[in-house]
Amino acid sequence: MKSKRYEFAGLILRIDSEEEIKTSKMYKAFCPQACDADIAITVDTSPLPVKEGKKLFENEGRECFVKDGVMRLFSSYYTPSGRIDYACRQEDGEGIRLYINYPDGLWDSMIFNALNLPEIFAQRGIFLCHSSFVIHKGEALIFTAGKNEGKSTQAALWEKFAGAKIINGDRSFLKFEDGKLFAYGTPYCGSSQIALNESAPVKAVILLKKGKENIIKAAGGLDAFTEIIAQLSFEKYQNEKASAFAAKICGTTPVYTMECLPDRSAVKTLEEKIWQI
Repeated sequence: MKSKRYEFAGLILRIDSEEEIKTSKMYKAFCPQACDADIAITVDTSPLPVKEGKKLFENEGRECFVKDGVMRLFSSYYTPSGRIDYACRQEDGEGIRLYINYPDGLWDSMIFNALNLPEIFAQRGIFLCHSSFVIHKGEALIFTAGKNEGKSTQAALWEKFAGAKIINGDRSFLKFEDGKLFAYGTPYCGSSQIALNESAPVKAVILLKKGKENIIKAAGGLDAFTEIIAQLSFEKYQNEKASAFAAKICGTTPVYTMECLPDRSAVKTLEEKIWQI
């Protein structure tokens, strides 16, 4: 049995497999030296279990069933001839077993997609957030918004004009440690191709919008909550956990809405507001 370890948001995952697991480029920074594991996963290349029990949720490419305390999450891909199941994550209280039936070998990126890592982490109070993440003066700035609102652009501007370090341009893990919100890098980096395994306490969460001038306002209440929860990754049955997490961010962490220009002035305006320089 071969073992590989990965670290995400401070948690160590060990994957045991009879077959070799190839390492994808973006996961190399998340492979620590040998250490104890918080979560153990066994990869099994035997046939997938049957689908039975109550359907917990279904979305594009996934179906989840529960029967007799056992959860089974099926993942599939699409071909011209139809949908094909290639993996099943099974949890029964004694561990996680991932059945794989995939013709092109085992890759860590494929394995973590089949595991639905954001769902596993959400159960442990760690949420994947659609956001760019930079570290400036030892603290994290989280720029979050929907598509094409300038998250990666603002991160790049902070790197260029303020000397900030871009940790990820597309996704970050968020979790609370001793009541303080922390951000962690992830391998999910989109087109930015920046995926560093670093973390920092969050200075502020910035809800971005494109604008014709730079306008920053403190955000709170239902508007901030709605914007934040919309950018978290979780399944429908985890809505209560996600809602509590988003509410805690709003209650403990500075949150701002920012309409901004894609130039140096946006960096200067935000830095003056947050660091009061």
